[in-house]
Amino acid sequence: MTKKEIDHIIEKESGTILLVKDSDQTFFEVILNNWVSLLSAVYFLSRKKLDHLILTEKRIIVIIRNKVHKEYFFSDFETINYNGNNSVIEVIDLHQQLSIPLTKLKISYEESNILKHQLSEFLIRKKKI
Repeated sequence: MTKKEIDHIIEKESGTILLVKDSDQTFFEVILNNWVSLLSAVYFLSRKKLDHLILTEKRIIVIIRNKVHKEYFFSDFETINYNGNNSVIEVIDLHQQLSIPLTKLKISYEESNILKHQLSEFLIRKKKI
């Protein structure tokens, strides 16, 4: 997904980006990155991959290496919580209960704190509306 597509989703659905981080490099990318050459530098800069976790009022999107990995839809969530021990977002909806695994994002302790803070801000903003 491109930055433009992500921005469009956030504007259209009153969403927020919970987490943005650099993706892990593949073996091939590590080899190219470690070679000291102009070609590898150009390749590395042109192939920058990011991971995103996006929360809107109607869905959660997990983007790994600039591609949509999972997309979860819900009608109107009652509660949303991040469990840092299991690296899972737990959503209780009017019709269902979802546990969304975030192990592919490899969230660090600092990113976990940022994620919890972003979730609380999103919930406060949602309650004001």
